[in-house]
Amino acid sequence: MKKVLLFTAALISLTQFAAATTTLEGDTTILFNNKRIKVSETTDRVKVKVYELTNSGDSVESEKVFEGIYKDGRSYETRRNTKSFTISVPSWNRDYDPHWAGFGVGFANFSDASLSLNDVDGVSLNSGKSLDYNLNVFEKAYPISRNGWAVVTGLGMRWTRYRLDKNEYFKEIGGVTTLLPAPEGVTYKSSKLGTTHITIPLLLEWQNPHRKSELFFSAGLVGAIKTWSSSKVVYRDSEGDKHKQKMDSGMNIRPFNIDVLIQGGLDNVGFYARYSPMTMFEKNKGPELHPVSIGLQFHF
Repeated sequence: MKKVLLFTAALISLTQFAAATTTLEGDTTILFNNKRIKVSETTDRVKVKVYELTNSGDSVESEKVFEGIYKDGRSYETRRNTKSFTISVPSWNRDYDPHWAGFGVGFANFSDASLSLNDVDGVSLNSGKSLDYNLNVFEKAYPISRNGWAVVTGLGMRWTRYRLDKNEYFKEIGGVTTLLPAPEGVTYKSSKLGTTHITIPLLLEWQNPHRKSELFFSAGLVGAIKTWSSSKVVYRDSEGDKHKQKMDSGMNIRPFNIDVLIQGGLDNVGFYARYSPMTMFEKNKGPELHPVSIGLQFHF
């Protein structure tokens, strides 16, 4: 209806111009967007009426949705049946299915600033047992193009468990987080650094607008708010009894971090790759480690 009103305004401007140059009177009827627009013109005024059309193409007098009278530079307007002025949401906007909500699992690791893995700043991980879990519970898309582009945001949680490859553990000593060797005579069955974050994405997503197959790709930034972190070990004593021990918590891990995320896939299954340009630990308070991970995401 917005287009109708713009068209009507343009028509009124033309008829007013015509009225200034001629004294002829006449009526004009236009069919547009399931509306019948009737313009009545005299030498001193212009009247515009808008009617709904029936399925057979007839207008019904009782279904007049707009009447405007324009005289001496003033306008008098009446609107009825205001639901007729509702602007429908385009299908390319309404049907957009973003890819953030879902569950994912992948392999986690550390890198340096040049993306070199393994033995980074003295820290070596067991890559096959260092895992990244994602549970994204909310998503919202803001389509910006008919060609399949949208801005996507949402909310999620991430649990990451980094398993050390050597007989060591993380602990904060004198305000600095360091790697310490296991006590003499103790061999750790596992030594893990665990973190939990709330995640908030800001992604630019493209998906196949024709929907024959929902191929998609997205990239952007993910804010990560730390809610928990700890260093834990598992070992057996000289008598073979199993022990689980929490060695430290906190450990100067940044309370807020930003990740670069890339996603892609088909329908509800995709891959993801994540890299943090910021180090895991606060500056000068721990090893220079950049979290990275790659894995699969199953979207809801």
